[in-house]
Amino acid sequence: MAIEGKVAKVLANNTIVINRGRDAGVRPGMLFEVFSPEGEEVWDPDTGETLGTVEDVKARAEVTEVRERFSIARLQGTATPFGVMDLGEMQENLQRIFSQMFGEGGVQIRGFGMTSSGGDEEDLESMLGGPLKDLSKVQVGDAVREVRRR
Repeated sequence: MAIEGKVAKVLANNTIVINRGRDAGVRPGMLFEVFSPEGEEVWDPDTGETLGTVEDVKARAEVTEVRERFSIARLQGTATPFGVMDLGEMQENLQRIFSQMFGEGGVQIRGFGMTSSGGDEEDLESMLGGPLKDLSKVQVGDAVREVRRR
C-alpha cells in the first residue's frame, strides 16, 4: 500500500514537511507526488453530468530527511511548464522586462494579461472575472502520495 499524507509546512528553498515519518514507513529517497486534495471536477460534454474528479499533480518531492512523525522533502518540479517558479515572481519579471522595453508607464502586466496604461483594454484577470490563482504552487494541506519507482 502506498503511503499517503499531507503537506504540513512549506519551507524555503522548495522544501516541504510531510506529516508522515518513520513510524509510517517513510525512508530517505522515497518519492511523493503532491496534488490538490479536492481535485478538479470533470463534466461530460454530452450530458452535462459530473464524471467525478481528477488529481492534478503539482510537483514531485524526494524525501531527504526522516523523523519519527514527519519527513522533509525537496520539490523536484511541477506539472506546469513554469517549473517550481511562483507565477507572481514570473509576472514581476515580465513587468520589469516590459518596463525596460516600453518605459515605466507603457504596459502593465496584470494576471498575465497586458493593457496599455491609458486604454480600456481588459487584462486576462478582468476577462475571467477575478484574480488568478497559481494552482501549481504547493500549499499546506495539499495531499501527498508515495510514487513507486520502477
